[in-house]
Amino acid sequence: MLIFSRYLLCSALLVCAWKAAAMLLSSAILPPPETALIAFGRALKTGWFWKHFGVSAYRVSAAMAVAWLIAMPIGILLGYYRKADALLSPFVFLTYPVPKIVLLPVFLVVFGLGDFAKIFMIALIIGYQIVVAVRDAVLGLDRKYIDSFCSLGGGPARIIRHVVLPAALPHAFTALRIGTGTGIAVLFFVESFATSTGLGFFIMDAWGRFAYDDMFVGIIGMSLLGVMLYEFFNYLEKTVCAWKYLKAGRMSFVKSENSVVGHIRLFGRMIKFSHTVFALPFALAAVVLAQREHELTVPLLLWILVAMVGARSAAMGFNRIVDARYDGLNPRTAQRAIPAGALSMRSAIVLVVLFAAVFVLAAAMISPICLYLSGPVLLVLCGYSYTKRFTSFSHLYLGFAIALAPLGAWIAVTGGFDPSISVLSIALLAYIAGFDILYACQDAAFDRQAGLFSIPARWGPRVAFHVSAGLHLIAFICFFLIMIFFDLGLIYLVALLIMGVLLIIEHNLVKPHDLDRIQVAFFHVNSAISIVMFLGILGDELLRRI
Repeated sequence: MLIFSRYLLCSALLVCAWKAAAMLLSSAILPPPETALIAFGRALKTGWFWKHFGVSAYRVSAAMAVAWLIAMPIGILLGYYRKADALLSPFVFLTYPVPKIVLLPVFLVVFGLGDFAKIFMIALIIGYQIVVAVRDAVLGLDRKYIDSFCSLGGGPARIIRHVVLPAALPHAFTALRIGTGTGIAVLFFVESFATSTGLGFFIMDAWGRFAYDDMFVGIIGMSLLGVMLYEFFNYLEKTVCAWKYLKAGRMSFVKSENSVVGHIRLFGRMIKFSHTVFALPFALAAVVLAQREHELTVPLLLWILVAMVGARSAAMGFNRIVDARYDGLNPRTAQRAIPAGALSMRSAIVLVVLFAAVFVLAAAMISPICLYLSGPVLLVLCGYSYTKRFTSFSHLYLGFAIALAPLGAWIAVTGGFDPSISVLSIALLAYIAGFDILYACQDAAFDRQAGLFSIPARWGPRVAFHVSAGLHLIAFICFFLIMIFFDLGLIYLVALLIMGVLLIIEHNLVKPHDLDRIQVAFFHVNSAISIVMFLGILGDELLRRI
């Protein structure tokens, strides 16, 4: 919050300075800040802005990642191995002062007009900064640390991992932060010609059309991109190089869970990322059916997958945050990441916001209508977290929320709604609600004690099993109707029979008085049903094309 407050204060000062400059200049080329900010607010609601923003973010992020992965090992090599430094450093310092940006026309001719040449140019410029910073950091490392580690039996690989790498990392992050400004500047230059996408193109195109409001929309967008990258690298350094921020005299061992990768791994386990397999095949099935009459491109498919992962991760993370108090009181869930203290509430909130932003970005990259729907979809998904507070039919709400996946995938491909696809969504609703009721039987006693609502808690496991069976019967009927509505053939019919058998097996694995095999029924059998359904539709479509 402190950082946010500082940014807010600085932004207010900049707006005041901007307003004064606009009044003094009194020219259309520098519109007043309120005009530009209103235009920027309107642009945020459009798909074309997010398309340009997403392309620019991809180019500069990919370039900085490539620069880091290549330059970091080179810097360590030059700093640690003196012979390598003697041979290669002259080449580095001979070419470092050369302005690489002048080589862009050559790169465009050699590598083409696509993203590769632009990413390569940005990565080359930033990579030099990282190489020099890391090399100097390793060269400046006091030899006594290496000697001490050797005396304890450390070999070359462990020396690099435990001594050299920690010494180099802070300098590498400093180079990355400095390189953020350089990278954004180079990004603007490489996008100002030989392309039709990106914020650089957007700014120059608006300038050429004398649309100065739009020009400042692009400038603000590029500035925000730079700030986001800078703060991301700040966060990354504080997480990876946590020892730098320990108070003097305090000793602590930084656990792997404190790293960014560790946080994401914990978050993934907390939200049971593997359970994405329940709904994802339904969304992909909708894609397969929709592409019969609508073109499906690889980028569109990838953005649909990104949207699915982002939406589910944000919703499940939000659910864990909202239910953290109850999870801590429930013996079955007390070891989940937040109540157990393995993942802080702050980190969970940051990751939820991040995945929600990923979902909105993916929706924006698909189409304007998907962008408009992304907000209501997030509200519906996150709304499930509160339903157990007031209704026993929260399982049906969960099914409804997840059933939006095939609808969203269909709209992403076709650009509109067709009543026939609702059968697939109803099947998913009944299928999800049915096994969620079975799963909730584990917590029936706790839910009653805590004042939470569920069908098992209100009517008991026996009634819950009957309701679950009824919902799964509805799901099977909908699976059958899909075959009729979409004129599916023999392969899907075989898959339909397999799904029926699996549903019967699921209800025979667990009983109201015996929930020992609930995990097998919940994950293995249900994931198999989803996958078999998708493979049946996909196989039938492939056979149709032969």
